[in-house]
Amino acid sequence: MKRPRVLRRWFARRFGYARLACVGLLIGIAVLRWWDPPPIEELRVRTFDSFQRIDPRKKTARPVTIVDIDEKSLADPKLGQWPWPRTRIADIITNLTRLGAVVIAFDVVFSEPDRLNPDIVADTFGNLDEEMRTRLRALPSNDKILADAISGSRVVVGESGGPDVHADLDKKLPVTGLAMLGEEPQPFMFEFPGLLRNVAVIEEAAAGRGLFTIKPERDGIIRRVPMIMLAQGLTMPSLSFEMLRVASGAGTILIKADKAGIQSIGVKGFSIPTDLNGQLWVHYARRDPSIYVSPSTCWRAASRRTRSRASWC
Repeated sequence: MKRPRVLRRWFARRFGYARLACVGLLIGIAVLRWWDPPPIEELRVRTFDSFQRIDPRKKTARPVTIVDIDEKSLADPKLGQWPWPRTRIADIITNLTRLGAVVIAFDVVFSEPDRLNPDIVADTFGNLDEEMRTRLRALPSNDKILADAISGSRVVVGESGGPDVHADLDKKLPVTGLAMLGEEPQPFMFEFPGLLRNVAVIEEAAAGRGLFTIKPERDGIIRRVPMIMLAQGLTMPSLSFEMLRVASGAGTILIKADKAGIQSIGVKGFSIPTDLNGQLWVHYARRDPSIYVSPSTCWRAASRRTRSRASWC
């Protein structure tokens, strides 16, 4: 018991009681930050929410247009009820490309062949003679038509990470190239046991592939979005960051990490600082209805060019 008292007296004489108290407080704060108990985390994110409300992001440019499948488009007789055949999706891609979209991305997964593929129709529809069935089977699939439209533009297809492992996952399908500087970043990334990908012909035609899976906070609010993740053993960028890579013309994504975690993720000439798990804090702006466009509007505006540089279907 004497040694701690002697040490305290020595510190007090050497540094003074005020400095000793400050050192103790600093050590306590460091331990509290490292432990990061739920009440402290809750206080931090609520403070972040307050800052968002006080100072929302002010937009100086609108480079992204969201093509929203809305009631107007579903009621349009030229488009028809959902789900649309993939030939219709192919036409939308072609129209958006004509309108000047630099990158087109989908936050849906075309994980199964189109149910309206001609060969499926030939086997499904009744009252067809054998000649008609043969002619239908000879037609290209809707998936191939969509893939041709994708390859004629710059399209990023969406993929989804989830809890279920897919035994039929084809790991020979293309993925985005990665360059890593420093420590291995994978141990710090959010990991999903399973990965749901698109049918092979669509995956192979795309200019990029990215996950649109997100991890909400405990209260369900999205404050941080992972820019890079692991899904069924594959390192995958987020859909939004993959759009940036394709738009920039970069071939690979650079991930910088040290022993404390991921520092940044970037492409040629552009780098985004992240937290140790590769997440980006989102600075929200107020809702802007002008960035949403109905597919039926795109359909009719295909003959006119637009200033939008990217589209998100």
